[in-house]
Amino acid sequence: MAEPPPEQEWAIQRRLDDVFAKVGEKYGDLRGRVEVHLRPNVSFDEVGGLGAAKAILRGFADGLMNPGLYHQWGITPPRGVLLYGPPGTGKSMLARSLAAAAGAIFYHLKLMNLTSKFGANTGELLQEILNIAMTEGKAVLFMDGADGLSLDHLLPPPQAREASARLVAALCEKFDALDESARVLVVASTSRTDAIDPSLVSPGRLDHLIEVALPDTPAQREILAIVRRRAEHEAGRPLFEAVDERKLLPLLGGLSGADITEIVRRALEAKVRLAAAGKEATPVVTDDLLLALENHKRVRAVVEKIRYGQYL
Repeated sequence: MAEPPPEQEWAIQRRLDDVFAKVGEKYGDLRGRVEVHLRPNVSFDEVGGLGAAKAILRGFADGLMNPGLYHQWGITPPRGVLLYGPPGTGKSMLARSLAAAAGAIFYHLKLMNLTSKFGANTGELLQEILNIAMTEGKAVLFMDGADGLSLDHLLPPPQAREASARLVAALCEKFDALDESARVLVVASTSRTDAIDPSLVSPGRLDHLIEVALPDTPAQREILAIVRRRAEHEAGRPLFEAVDERKLLPLLGGLSGADITEIVRRALEAKVRLAAAGKEATPVVTDDLLLALENHKRVRAVVEKIRYGQYL
């Protein structure tokens, strides 16, 4: 995959900065709500498990790079994909990896944050961002948390339904007008399929549905290995002793990739505290991970109690 020369990349970045500055003047501060990456820094190889999902998305990356592959079979490239599954299973990483594989600009729209600020006016903003994406070359437009379009986190049910219907209608109108020559693929994610408006998944819109499920044991083993390698790469030295997976893996049932990443991080944080106190900090061993796992599950239980109001 050929990368744009530095001067071209700089020019694209400058144009995007200018355009989004003007959009921000019109709508308000977009920081923390919209992020743009010319060259996403993650690959499918860094996503543990999810073999079927990665295979499909690699095909979509090929389509973005070479739409003629679809034309040879008398069809047009897909316009939209919906990634669905529990939180923390890798939906955002898959979307970024797709953009990286296709050499596409990655537009990350955090819909819950956007709708919380702009409400029903989010539709106009989304249309404007789509217009930007269509003019700057290959693009993956990632609508993170598409259930945020329901607006039930902002308004009482009757008003939420009415405002959401207008918002979704505006978005679908833009979907239907997407020209394949724009080479834009819209990827949405959700952990609440019940909150997705059926019109969004109609043919020609987010009509490719891909499940991103919790990892099974082989996938958890792969995720654990990836997280360990990434930490050691960042540190530039070995950080772990051999891990007894027979002890650890059976206790990871029901945990997501994000959970596993956090467990490893907590085990490493314990070593940081020892080093900061001037004590010997030996490499992470199985017992360190088991302790971090126990603490993580305890924290999750407290979070669930807070979420459902038991501590209010």
